Amino acid sequence: MKKLYFITICISALSFAQQGIIANSSKNHSVQNVYNSPESTGLSESQTTQNVVCAIPPNSLISWWAAEDNANDSVGNNNGTPNGVSYSTGTVNSAFEFDGVNDVVNVPSSTNLDITGDVTVEFWALQTVFNEENTVLCKGTEDEKITYSIRFLGQIFQCVFKDNTGADIVLGGPAFEDFQWHHYAYVRQGNQHIIYADGFDFGWEMFANPPASSSGLPLTIGAQLNNQNSDYSNFFGGQLDEIGIYNRALSSIEIQSIFNAGASGKCINGLRVSNGSNEGSVLRIYPNPVKNVFTINLKSPSKDLKLKIYDGLGKVVKTVNELENNASKIDISELNNGMYLYSLYSQGHLVKSGKIIKN
Repeated sequence: MKKLYFITICISALSFAQQGIIANSSKNHSVQNVYNSPESTGLSESQTTQNVVCAIPPNSLISWWAAEDNANDSVGNNNGTPNGVSYSTGTVNSAFEFDGVNDVVNVPSSTNLDITGDVTVEFWALQTVFNEENTVLCKGTEDEKITYSIRFLGQIFQCVFKDNTGADIVLGGPAFEDFQWHHYAYVRQGNQHIIYADGFDFGWEMFANPPASSSGLPLTIGAQLNNQNSDYSNFFGGQLDEIGIYNRALSSIEIQSIFNAGASGKCINGLRVSNGSNEGSVLRIYPNPVKNVFTINLKSPSKDLKLKIYDGLGKVVKTVNELENNASKIDISELNNGMYLYSLYSQGHLVKSGKIIKN
């Protein structure tokens, strides 16, 4: 008899929509976990148990802090300096973990982050500390100029900037109170800005005056500076993962694509993978189901490929540290029959996860 090695109970934004909670307005929405389960996640079943392909990173990605045990920028030169930050399991591989007391990542001033026009900021967050104000990310300082800032007031999600008259422009979003991972996006286009949560449009507003430039001021993750000579304040408590900044407004389809990719995340170096036999795939895993040996076939070269296979408790039961660039045969004859999860890494980044059935 086959054993099932992976069982997951999950909650998705679709559940919220079915309860009539999603609304296209700028009002705050309080969202409860309909299953009342702390083990649930904000990822849908299709994101956790199916063979979800990583999302192709949209064009105009300026900086991407993947939080893979460092604060480096995966696509640019805006590397951050972590102070007190630790790392834990995230939505995609590892994530920043902030204690809500004194942890912060500081990114030096950069002209390509001083985006006063169209912009998108998207990331995954799991909030565990509910301070009065919890800064996720801020370009600028409270007492000077803020080009864009993402924060939680308690559990209420907000996006803020100071316009060129010095006025604070605030857009409110949802309030998740379930201790789950959720994907957030802030999109500013022309004189309109929009908040997305778990792929859904949660509200938009128009504004009259453009954001002020914060040239010369740093970008901070997990806290905020009041001014250049002050200490940090408004610390975020929880985990942040896959923070991306774009110098254009992403479409709703692009944002939904990133959310739907779930644990597969955004593709690294354009590596596309599939479990099927589509001719357009760069990588194939076959046969699946498998008796003892399956093949990983690559149609184009990649670097430092590693494979990990997990049982249903999340324990690594097999690791292959070096995969060939054309075809690698993986022997799993020592494993019991059942369903397993696999993760494929390229240069330390998760590029594909899925299931393997052994019979």
